Amino acid sequence: MRAVISSIKLFFFGLWSFLSIVLGAILNLIQIPNGMEWVAKHLWSPVALFVMQTRIKVEGFDKIDPKENYLIMANHNSFIDIPVLFKTLPFYTYFIAKKELRKIPLLGWYIKAYGMIYIDRSDRTKAKQSIAIASSLIQKGKHVIIFPEGTKSKDGNLGPFKKGGFHLAAQAGVPILPIKLHGARNVWPNKQPFNLGRGKIEVVIADPIYPETLENMILDDQIMHIRNIIDNL
Repeated sequence: MRAVISSIKLFFFGLWSFLSIVLGAILNLIQIPNGMEWVAKHLWSPVALFVMQTRIKVEGFDKIDPKENYLIMANHNSFIDIPVLFKTLPFYTYFIAKKELRKIPLLGWYIKAYGMIYIDRSDRTKAKQSIAIASSLIQKGKHVIIFPEGTKSKDGNLGPFKKGGFHLAAQAGVPILPIKLHGARNVWPNKQPFNLGRGKIEVVIADPIYPETLENMILDDQIMHIRNIIDNL
């Protein structure tokens, strides 16, 4: 029975995602400012979360200054993390995406047209170029989200962090906003699309970490410091 319900959810999730991509593409083609971002935040993510029978509770929302530029770092347990962050944060957001998503028909184009950044972790030169592009976006006032683990957690525990996000924070010179999501695996377990659940996802937001806090730390200590903050949220 659970597999049947999961299949129904996935069908409507996929259908709504397709329709949202088409609408976003139309708004982009007729050059509506922030049209794709509006669709992602105000249409796609709320309905997608409703389809997935997901409620959201936010703790620490008052710690966000909507006028501040942030590099947002969050744990990554489930695909559902993406619509949760789109909906929760009080501004339009842009993800750093792995290059493999570029190959997915329509979605790959949409991600690029939206203004998100692909990163090729297997090529150091290209990865540095991606970080430079992301830094430029942040300096122009856009809020970039990175999952510093680099991929979804296999067991629900916080994995080791990659260095790229910290190079990005240093280049952009902006505060890091640490976030931890609880409960996402109960709604959409990693690599178990026919075992979908329902319930509440809690988004816990920490105090922003400003560049001066990290400037006297070596890179490994910066990584450990931020990782400990997120792990303890």
